[in-house]
Amino acid sequence: MKDGLRFVDCDMHIMEPPDLFERYLDPAFKHRVILPIGADGRPVRGTIVVDGLPTTMDAELQQYRKKSKAAVDTSQSTQPLSGSRITGRLDFAIQRKYDPEAQLMGMEMEGVDIAVLYPTTGLSLLARDNMDPRLSLALCQAYNNWIHEFCRHRPERLKFVAMLPPHDVNLACRELLRCVRELGAVGSFMRPNLVNGHYWHSNYWTPLYALHEELNVTWGFHEGTGAWYSHMNVLYGENRFFRHVASHWIEMQQALIAMVIGGVFEFHPRLRVGFLEAQNSWVPGVLSRIEWDYPQYRDSHAPYLALTPKEYFRRNCWAAVEGSEPEIEATAGLIGADRMCISTDYPHFDSNFPYVSTNLLKNVPKEMAGPILEGGAHLYGFTEDHFKKAAAVA
Repeated sequence: MKDGLRFVDCDMHIMEPPDLFERYLDPAFKHRVILPIGADGRPVRGTIVVDGLPTTMDAELQQYRKKSKAAVDTSQSTQPLSGSRITGRLDFAIQRKYDPEAQLMGMEMEGVDIAVLYPTTGLSLLARDNMDPRLSLALCQAYNNWIHEFCRHRPERLKFVAMLPPHDVNLACRELLRCVRELGAVGSFMRPNLVNGHYWHSNYWTPLYALHEELNVTWGFHEGTGAWYSHMNVLYGENRFFRHVASHWIEMQQALIAMVIGGVFEFHPRLRVGFLEAQNSWVPGVLSRIEWDYPQYRDSHAPYLALTPKEYFRRNCWAAVEGSEPEIEATAGLIGADRMCISTDYPHFDSNFPYVSTNLLKNVPKEMAGPILEGGAHLYGFTEDHFKKAAAVA
């Protein structure tokens, strides 16, 4: 708990071991996945190459990045500085090679009761069009098997969402079913970018939306910068600053627009969707924009819609904050603190770990911070029993 408040980290990250695919990938596909190798002949952290293409464009694009000529003055920043690795806040985790015990240590430092774990390398692993669906599934299965074993260290407190192959919706359904029923996944995640041109309001995704409802698990949208097929690469090229600012917000906005106007929430009323690691002050503006156009287009272009955009959001959606955003209180007043959740983003370089929850409590009144800290419980369907089990082993 954090200052007597329950805290579910809706989006905590792991650092995959360098040899994950060496150990867990189906041998039939190992020749198609090349891992970076160190001087000792063992896998090291770095860009993985799948079918001859790196999993991220950053390694190629960043070689052209201009060198900094002077230190940047950050004294006028409106938010606390991040950069956990630089300040040594992650030394304990690095020494333990980001093992499950380090994950629990990080949770204790932030006051997290239950954490839902997302990948790091895995965010870009499937980020391209036209990947062989069988390979896409094999990569997902390897990651999901590993993260399941990782969470078994303390399953009452460590939860995970399944990585699903976006290249074949039927294979995605099969993997979701396996992960939920056999491995204990509490949901799945997808990047909000489009793969193979399948829009989020397309009927293509209907079986997967319906299965999430049937299994009563959560769909999490999680963006990551540097994907091969991201439109942000076309717009901004090698400048990661441009792409990082734009991708997390804009891709989420487009996903929400598609799901609201396209009727996803009308036809799947029990679908729970989280918009993660993109802050959330953009949400009220997008909802207002859709509502502005309702009188002009609703009857002619979306006659199936029965609720207002805000009503759909408040029934089906949650959006995450990272604690220090100055707009949190104002946004909560517009969409409700109960439709917000909080991500520590541990252990990424732009996280404010271990001060995320502290920053939130400094930023908003405690009565507002409480629903936000506990918001992840409602997003993932955690009950009183989940909290009792977590407390018993803490």
